[in-house]
Amino acid sequence: MPKNNFGKGGMEHEIFHHPQQDRFWKATFPNLAGFGPSGYFTPGGYLRRLRLSNLIFNDDVRFEGVLERPSGASIVTSQQAVHPHPERFVPTQEEISGLLTSLGFEQTRGTAWYRAADGITLGDCHDRNFIRTPVASIVAIDVQPVLDDGHAFEDVIPWPSTLS
Repeated sequence: MPKNNFGKGGMEHEIFHHPQQDRFWKATFPNLAGFGPSGYFTPGGYLRRLRLSNLIFNDDVRFEGVLERPSGASIVTSQQAVHPHPERFVPTQEEISGLLTSLGFEQTRGTAWYRAADGITLGDCHDRNFIRTPVASIVAIDVQPVLDDGHAFEDVIPWPSTLS
């Protein structure tokens, strides 16, 4: 883990950065995020959400490992640094809506969006989970995708051919 700790990032993570690398690392709070009793809250479920997010947003979030700490285990991931717009890095709700609509999602309630084609619901689609870049594109950084019951994860995201 890089030594530069940016502190708490939302309700689930600590954020780290190495000045010579263009990636940020996130470590879940020990024994909390990704360590729940079932489904998407387990370590496997947490990693499935990351793969779904990579598929939906064409992202590059990587599983880096599990960090053992005195207070418990943390899941460590990294992602490419997203450079914010120098004047207005928080996107408007209209900009977020434009991105999600272009990806085939419809807003259902509050900060939740749904895509019927593959049964994916996105949660936490508020402005703190998106960044507006210098070229005014909108990038998702911590949106929570979940598959509906009856939609198999493997049907939405097939195994890489190297693992078949």
